[in-house]
Amino acid sequence: MPHEYYCRSCNAVSPKRHERRSDAEDDGVEHRRTAHGGLAPDAGDGVRAVHTQARGDGILPSGWIWAVLFFLALVLANCWGR
Repeated sequence: MPHEYYCRSCNAVSPKRHERRSDAEDDGVEHRRTAHGGLAPDAGDGVRAVHTQARGDGILPSGWIWAVLFFLALVLANCWGR
């Protein structure tokens, strides 16, 4: 799961998402050094895990919708069998 650094004080976010948490923490150290003089921002900052979309572009439905459609198909197939 990708990670990114965020700063609540100036609404800054890592320029790119990192696979390793330590790389995102390095972005935080760099941001603190350049934007806040090496100090932690008053509003806080940190590293968070970022969830990616289920299908990449958001056009296709995600997994739970497919499960509902499959269940509906089973119910209808059972009705037609009688």
